[in-house]
Amino acid sequence: MRSPYWILLTALDIAMSLGVGASGEAPAADTPKPAANAWMLTPTPYLEWNKGVAPSVRAERDSFWDSSSFRSIPLTSPSSVSPAVGGGLIWDGDPEIRDEPNRAVATATFTSHRSVLSASERSMYTEVTLRVGEVFEDRTGSGGLVPGKDITLLLPGGTVFLRSGKTLSADIPPDEPPLALDHKYLLVLSYDPKGDFYTLADDWDISDGVVRPNTDRARYLAKKGRSSLSGINVQELGAALDKELYGAVGGH
Repeated sequence: MRSPYWILLTALDIAMSLGVGASGEAPAADTPKPAANAWMLTPTPYLEWNKGVAPSVRAERDSFWDSSSFRSIPLTSPSSVSPAVGGGLIWDGDPEIRDEPNRAVATATFTSHRSVLSASERSMYTEVTLRVGEVFEDRTGSGGLVPGKDITLLLPGGTVFLRSGKTLSADIPPDEPPLALDHKYLLVLSYDPKGDFYTLADDWDISDGVVRPNTDRARYLAKKGRSSLSGINVQELGAALDKELYGAVGGH
């Protein structure tokens, strides 16, 4: 079962159709720094997202995201909208690392990405390639969570070229995305064996050697003084996670 965090992100729909081709205009001198989620606006060529993925695997991934999209008509339809999701999220009773189906806890670096328009065109998602670093817990049963190996994480939203040559962006969170290209993270993941992919439950940016909360939930717990991870050095992660996951201090 996916976390409310992901359901909320998936329900965000800021679908838009953009023209293709250079405008010929020089950028303004005061052009602002690109937003942290600018990488999600890089279009994946039409059907390039199917290269290197077995049709059965792609079908499972499409089905997973279609079921979370809350849409009954394609994104390419002019009248496509997403129903709003009401209600707040309450984290006061949560442990810092929640129990997730087929849970994995590991460090990894975000190395590449491509966006996917599902075959039904009812959902848009991005496949993020992660290079695994250190594995602290692996309850996936996949045997694929190995240091130095790549795994696939699905995130909501993205941008693709359509058959017509136009671009389509959809479901991109309006603020910063949960992950940034080339950054290194401590990740709490949930594994889906049918589609051979992971979804994200929580994460902390560790790119500069310090564990920094990178989601609203993780920041909330840190602010409330309920985090044993936020602010520590990466070298301390092993002991901190042993205590968090297993109630013990020492190697994992």
